[in-house]
Amino acid sequence: MKKYIMFFVLFMFTNVAYADDCEWDDTIPCVKIYAKYSNNSNALGDKITPTRKITKSEIQKYNLIDLPKVLNYVQGVDVTQSGPTGQQSSVFMRGTNSNHTLVLLNGIPINDHSTPTGAQDVGQDFMSTVQQIDVYKGSAGAHWGADAVGGAINFRTTVDYDKKLSVSGNGNDKTISGNYYKNINGYDLSITAGEHQSKNVSALSGAEEKDGTDNKSIAVNISKWYDLVHWRTTWFARNTFTDIDGHSVAIQDDKWADNTFYALQTGLDYKNSSLTLHTHSYDRDYDDAHYDSLNYTLRATQQYDKFGFGFDYKHNESYSETQWSTANRDLYNLGYFFNLSHNIFSYHHRFDEEHETYKLGFLKELDKGLTISGSTSTSYKEATTWTAIEYGDTHELTFAKNNFSATVFKNDIGALNTDGVELGYQKDNFRVFASHLNSKTIDTVSLRRPNWALGFMHTKDLKNNFSITTNYKYKGKHLDVHNVNWSTISMPETHLLDLNIGYNYHGIQLGISLLNLLDENYESPHGFSQEGRKFTLGFNKSF
Repeated sequence: MKKYIMFFVLFMFTNVAYADDCEWDDTIPCVKIYAKYSNNSNALGDKITPTRKITKSEIQKYNLIDLPKVLNYVQGVDVTQSGPTGQQSSVFMRGTNSNHTLVLLNGIPINDHSTPTGAQDVGQDFMSTVQQIDVYKGSAGAHWGADAVGGAINFRTTVDYDKKLSVSGNGNDKTISGNYYKNINGYDLSITAGEHQSKNVSALSGAEEKDGTDNKSIAVNISKWYDLVHWRTTWFARNTFTDIDGHSVAIQDDKWADNTFYALQTGLDYKNSSLTLHTHSYDRDYDDAHYDSLNYTLRATQQYDKFGFGFDYKHNESYSETQWSTANRDLYNLGYFFNLSHNIFSYHHRFDEEHETYKLGFLKELDKGLTISGSTSTSYKEATTWTAIEYGDTHELTFAKNNFSATVFKNDIGALNTDGVELGYQKDNFRVFASHLNSKTIDTVSLRRPNWALGFMHTKDLKNNFSITTNYKYKGKHLDVHNVNWSTISMPETHLLDLNIGYNYHGIQLGISLLNLLDENYESPHGFSQEGRKFTLGFNKSF
């Protein structure tokens, strides 16, 4: 009953458009465009929240075919993938655990609740149907609710108005994607699809057989404007079939993973109001286990420039079956949230069934081009089959001057403590970053989190329609667990350099990619192979 009351209250206070809201010309009708606040924040709160946006053009320019490759070039985020493309991948955001990152689809949480620890396998997500990736670093519990302890990753899928076809690959890698757009009686429709196949090396270091992956993804987006009312619908599906290995050469044969995900969203936007209905499901099969989950979400928001409020209702069902046990689990949550800003301060607060979270931030211009911002916030991670509930406190402070930025942060999450410094510089097509991290559980250094990381990305336009793009990522020494005897070991530093050469031939974008140009021979995590130097060709054509 409470959810229907909140729904009624929200729309009682929704803005109504009047003819005198703006002036009319004799021949040109008056049209007002209202900004959408997709991350449950106000304008000041958006500036305070550290966010990295990776656009579709960047994804294509840097040849970032899957989410691990995207995240590898985001400062403060470390990805560990148990083998080559398509294998299980974990995200460590600012030194937090792999199950402390929330994943969203157009602002709706889509984490798989059937996973034993709540960690999302980002190695299954490919970029052919995604228009943009938003990475929110730091606690985002007051924005999104449970599980955004270390941060959040948001996939954006929307109507793509560009008809195009992209093909790339070599003998062992093949990637094809395309988009079709059509306007039908005022309805904007785009169908985007892609497939990636690869079979380069074994997932397990020292094994002889090659482990491959086959991903198929499709997104159908529909959009329609009725005066000031916007109707939108997204249907998204993907399947990733991957050959996997066990923890020794003796158990590498006949092991596989089949991961399927479906999502359907539909909603209405009116000025600063939004109503979204969402459902998604996971169906994960392995040679020796099965997991599935189902989610239903209703979300409504009313957002102005300086304040906003809303609610969401979530129902999750999950089931798992392994050779050791079976488990069923249902979760329900009704959450209310609001935000407001005044002068230099921004405040967010969220009430869930049994928890409250908040975020208090500020932004102040000290001098011309010099600003200081910071925040203190709380978060929590929902209990899972294998893990207990966790609570987090996060504090951060950022100084920015023209193109430079420096951030210090500290996370206290149960027994886990992380703190660090992030430095960055960005101008035009050049970006460089460096970070230092301390991550400890009581007195023990956390595994798979390097103390030092740095990198740069640069694009240079050359003569005669040529361009060159360079990506470099340094990952410092760190501790890991031995793949066989489970002892703690030290892992060496890595230097990953990618080079992309582009050429525009009468509207056809031709490309040559040299990935891992230095032919770095490394394992990440210990015992699992990573690909060496790889050469691919590709083209991209818009119609």
